[in-house]
Amino acid sequence: MRHHISGSGRAVVSAVALAVVLTACSGSDGGADSSDKSGKDSKTASDTSSSPTGVISLKAAQDVLLNYTKINNEANAAQNPKKIAEVEDGALRQQSQATFTQFKTLPKKEQDSYRVPFYYPVKGAHFYIPPKGSENVFFVDTRITGKNIDEGRRRLIAFKQTKGNEGAVWKAVGVGNLDSKTKMPKIRLDGDGFASVLKDSDQVGGTKLAELHGLSQDFYLTGGKSADRTFAQNAFVKSWKKDYADRADFPDGCVNGKYKAAPTADDTVYGLKTNDGGAVTLYGFGIDYLNWPKSDGMNCTSVMQIGNMPTVTDVYLDGRDTSTFLTRTDSSLTMAVVPPSGKRVQITGYSFQLIDAKG
Repeated sequence: MRHHISGSGRAVVSAVALAVVLTACSGSDGGADSSDKSGKDSKTASDTSSSPTGVISLKAAQDVLLNYTKINNEANAAQNPKKIAEVEDGALRQQSQATFTQFKTLPKKEQDSYRVPFYYPVKGAHFYIPPKGSENVFFVDTRITGKNIDEGRRRLIAFKQTKGNEGAVWKAVGVGNLDSKTKMPKIRLDGDGFASVLKDSDQVGGTKLAELHGLSQDFYLTGGKSADRTFAQNAFVKSWKKDYADRADFPDGCVNGKYKAAPTADDTVYGLKTNDGGAVTLYGFGIDYLNWPKSDGMNCTSVMQIGNMPTVTDVYLDGRDTSTFLTRTDSSLTMAVVPPSGKRVQITGYSFQLIDAKG
C-alpha cells in the first residue's frame, strides 16, 4: 500500500481535479535484507523457550511481515482486491481496494511506479509483541525502501489476528509513516521484553483513545471547536482546519460545500504504551464532502460541472460529468502520539484516500 502522509480531503469541484493518493502499500529493498529472518537486530520480545510467550513468536512475526510484503507486491502488480484482502483488513484494506478501483484514471507514470516491488526488511526492524493473554495485536517499526522512496523512511504497522478462513491469520490493520526526521517515542517494555498494547477503550490521561477519530473529524465539522482542547496545533492539524475554512471557497462562486462525519471499514484505535505513560496510536476516520450548486450567482447554473474529475466521473458516476449533488467519502489513516496527560496530542502523519463518490 502506498501512503501520502499529508494530503487533503477537499477537492474543488468546479475548477480543480481531485488529487488521487495511491494507497496500496509500497516500498522496496532488494538483496539479503528483504529475506533476512534472523532478527538479530530486530528482537524486541524475547523468543526463547525459557521465557514467557507472546501473542506470537518473534520468528512467526517476522514471517508475517515478509508474507505481507510478498502478497502486497502481487496485489499491487495486478490491482487485485481479493489478493490484498489476504493480508490487509479494515480501513487499510478499504484504502488499498479503492486505489485498485481508481487505478485506470491514474497517469501512466503513477501506474508504472505502482507496479515496482518493495520490501520491509526484517533486519533492523523492531517488533513490539505483547505477552500472551493480551489483545492479539502486534506492531512493527520497519524501514521501507526501494526505487524513488526516500532513504530513512520507516513505517509503523499494526497486525491483528483475524477470524475466518480467508487469507493470512495475521493481517495489517493500521499504518503510520515516519521520515528520517521523525523519531518513534520509546515504547514501554516489561522485564521480558514484551510491549503493552492499548485497546481503543483505554484512556491516556484525560483522553479516551476511542475519541481520537471523532475528535479528528471535528476539525472538518466545526474547525476544531471541540478538538482544539486535545490536539497540538501542528502543520497537519492546520491543514485539516484549512480544509474546513475553504469548504465552500470555489473560484467561480457557484458551488457550496460542507463536511459530514462518515465511518470507515474499521474505526478501531490501535495503541502502544510509551515509556512516559503516553501512547503511540494508529487509527482511521472518515469524512463525507458534500457539494451542491449555488443558484444566486450571476453566472451560476442549477448543476455542477465535474468533468475535470475523472476519478469521480469515470469510476463512480458512470461517465456523467454534471450533477446537482455530489458526495465524496474520504478515509484517513492517521498516526498520533498521545502524551501522558492526554492533551496536546501530536498528529505525526496521515494518508487521505477517496473511497467512494455518489452524485
